[in-house]
Amino acid sequence: RPCARRTNTTCSDGTASSCDREVWHDAGMIYDLAHGKTALLVIDVQGEYFDPDGPAYVPAGADVLPNILGLVDRFRAAHLPVVFVQHAHRPDGSDVGRMGDFAGPDDGESFVAGTPRVELLAELGVGESDIVVRKCRYNSFHGTDLDSILRTLGVRAVVITGLMTSFCCETTARDAHARDYEVLFVADANAGPDLQRVDGTPLPHAEVLQNTMAALAAGFAEIVSTDDLTARIS
Repeated sequence: RPCARRTNTTCSDGTASSCDREVWHDAGMIYDLAHGKTALLVIDVQGEYFDPDGPAYVPAGADVLPNILGLVDRFRAAHLPVVFVQHAHRPDGSDVGRMGDFAGPDDGESFVAGTPRVELLAELGVGESDIVVRKCRYNSFHGTDLDSILRTLGVRAVVITGLMTSFCCETTARDAHARDYEVLFVADANAGPDLQRVDGTPLPHAEVLQNTMAALAAGFAEIVSTDDLTARIS
């Protein structure tokens, strides 16, 4: 594996051993978060996914919301950055691009800027001083100032939470890795819909989540639970 066991040695630049990563276990990479430079990304926790009457409703969202809210509270208490990501498109659809290729003819309109369901959930308690990044693609970095914000804050590790698992969350995790952030994907704080296999048979979200985590753990991210991460954030 391209990851070495962390030791109490001096790094090549003369700094302490915090430049080293933790060990690669059989279960995957474990990052040392003692550097205190970890940011929480809360992706697309918006009314669109939580309104049973909406076309984008994701039932699994309610299951992970308490964990997401708990992590928001933990990061705020630790004075660590929390970045809320919000997905929205222009009312005329001019910025939908290729994302529109995968919309069904009977799909209702969703994520239209200025509509009530596009707003971040009130439970998040987002205030005027909080950081909100607005996007119109799956990737939270694409066409946004997210990377600039994280660099300015001195962030080294990013924690991925929100919706939807194999769309915006996984895509953002992969790009964060490409930008050399340490990436942690929270297993019980990401949700998404049931999908369909290429042969047309159902693919439950539980399997989608396992597939996503297996792929990320192989070379992109550490997979963590809410409880584990909470214990490591100080």
